[in-house]
Amino acid sequence: MGQAFYVAGTGTDVGKTFFSSLFMAKYAEKHGFRYWKPIQTGTVSADDTSFIKKTTSLPETYFLNPGFVFKTPASPHFAAKLEGQTIDPKTLLTSMSKERKNNTLIEGAGGVFVPITEDYLTIRFIQESNLGVVVVGSTELGTINHTLLTLEALTSRFIPVFGFYLVGPNNPLQEDNAFIIQKLGGVSFLGITNFPEQKLSSEGFKTFALDQFDRNQNVISVVLDGDDET
Repeated sequence: MGQAFYVAGTGTDVGKTFFSSLFMAKYAEKHGFRYWKPIQTGTVSADDTSFIKKTTSLPETYFLNPGFVFKTPASPHFAAKLEGQTIDPKTLLTSMSKERKNNTLIEGAGGVFVPITEDYLTIRFIQESNLGVVVVGSTELGTINHTLLTLEALTSRFIPVFGFYLVGPNNPLQEDNAFIIQKLGGVSFLGITNFPEQKLSSEGFKTFALDQFDRNQNVISVVLDGDDET
């Protein structure tokens, strides 16, 4: 039996897709994980699913198609409005329920308070999905505040948080950031991975992921054991 989990960021462009790429490069083939971005905005300039496919060189079978796709790089509710569409939360939840017992990494869009519709926030979607969450934060200045706010929002709603993981540029503050977030946030620190110093080929990225991501296997352990916690 598998276990889906949700990757939530502390904001936009904090590194969720980088984290997801690392996870897929290291664990997709070994544990049969698939990647799914339920809502994709900003496809005029970026497409996270295509990016991860290219970065990892994994076959199509390791990827699910997004449920809703919009060209405008904006909040889902507004991107949908601009294209004359509406996102149906019930449709999303139905699709989510089908993935619950599969090994699936589900990447969110932006932070946890991003509106999916004008009256339905991402955090409600996470809560109603009843999935365990890995919070991804930045290594950079400001991450203590952003990560603690995200953790508080999730845990105060009794959403199961597996822990937090920091990604980004190497920063002399990052170890203390992680220590303080764990101490004050009350959830497990799962690890840190800094950006590679140069652009890598897909083969080079896989080698990088194997060596630099989840070195103590905290992420994969808590994800595979997630059924016991959710």
